Amino acid sequence: MRFIGSFLILVTFLFGVDAFTSKDSVVMGERVILVISAQGKDIKFPEISKVSGFEVTSTEIQQNIEYSNGIMKKILEKHYIFVPLKSIDITPYEVEVDGKKEFTKSLHVEVKKVDYTNGPFTLEMKVKKQDVMQFEAVPIEFIFRRDRDYTIRDLRFSAPKFASFWVKNGKKSKPYLDNKFIAQKMQFFIFPQKSGDFNISPARVDVGIMSKTKDAFNVLSNQLNWKTVFSNTVPLHVNKLVGTNLYGDFYISLHVDKKNIEQNEGINVTLKITGSGNFDDIEDYKLDINRVNVYSDKPVVKSKAKVENLQGEFTQKFSLASSQNFTIPSLSITYYGAKEKKLVTKTTTPIRIYVKSAPSEKLLQISTIKPDIIKKTMNNYLYIFLAFIFGVGLTLVVIFLRKKQNYKLPRFKNDRDHLKSLLLRRGESEEIDNQIVKIEDKLYKKRL
Repeated sequence: MRFIGSFLILVTFLFGVDAFTSKDSVVMGERVILVISAQGKDIKFPEISKVSGFEVTSTEIQQNIEYSNGIMKKILEKHYIFVPLKSIDITPYEVEVDGKKEFTKSLHVEVKKVDYTNGPFTLEMKVKKQDVMQFEAVPIEFIFRRDRDYTIRDLRFSAPKFASFWVKNGKKSKPYLDNKFIAQKMQFFIFPQKSGDFNISPARVDVGIMSKTKDAFNVLSNQLNWKTVFSNTVPLHVNKLVGTNLYGDFYISLHVDKKNIEQNEGINVTLKITGSGNFDDIEDYKLDINRVNVYSDKPVVKSKAKVENLQGEFTQKFSLASSQNFTIPSLSITYYGAKEKKLVTKTTTPIRIYVKSAPSEKLLQISTIKPDIIKKTMNNYLYIFLAFIFGVGLTLVVIFLRKKQNYKLPRFKNDRDHLKSLLLRRGESEEIDNQIVKIEDKLYKKRL
């Protein structure tokens, strides 16, 4: 890029602001440098993110300062690097120099198509069918070939920008020999989220090529040069899917770990959906069963890329508990069948769960009761009541008589033994308490 700066030093003396490109004609995939140069003390370059619709990948500023008769002259140039995919016209850009607005001239870059047959690097995009259904898993394959004679130090693959598509990575092959080329395949699955006609934009590979160059002192050194390779574009027609957002081939099943449980004992229920299709679009299931406590886990979705489709597994677990018998209702899945070419609905079988010692659900039976039966029943209740009253009364009488019974004082050898015996029965009757007082007075008053 130094030769560019030297040339611009001469140009800017004449024009103040100038612009040009590193090449006027390139092959699609080659990088182009837009150079804007200006001379002055205070220079403000434009902020450019795209050149004629193509993204600027990097920028660079170079500066050259000269003094003439004590006056400083500052020459700045800014480089905008981009990769055009078609021929473009670059409109003038505004540059502010020392507070004054100036404009660059218009430019044109001619872009030639890539010769995929003879080039050292090629990138091909393949889609097996271009008329698909909405939400269908569409396999896309990219094949990159490089000449074995080139020394490659780095490869950077950039997939297309899949607008209105959901993307999932597929398989990636190891490099293999294909005549004089080394080839490698990369697979993706795209899921159209909208119906209509689309053009899948090109993918790109940035190739870092090691080459030998000589510097200003004629010293040979290795330098990494980058080359960009683009793939072809592919048209795609997407048919609208009505009645479901699932496409593929699915199987649904429901399993329980036991069908006979104790009251409020938990059972484990597993819902599983297998097959091929867009498993990530399957929504969570809900179980709503009367008089049953239901606990649900978040579904777990796994998928595995195959050559033709994307196989997967959807698993959701539930825990149920109840005090009564209940039935787990059937669950279903509706999808557009890849084989049937129509809407398909599959359901599980209802599962009956039996709860041990659960109260049986009996109908209330009302019958006419004869008068003599009612009379007999009432008499039985009366006899039972009178017997209860009699028993309570008898118990109270016995307790009363025991309290009224006089305590017969036994004979003792002396008053001290007598007092010890009475103290054990203090509080049982008034007579015992009086005898205790009398004996205490007799024993202790004499000492005083």
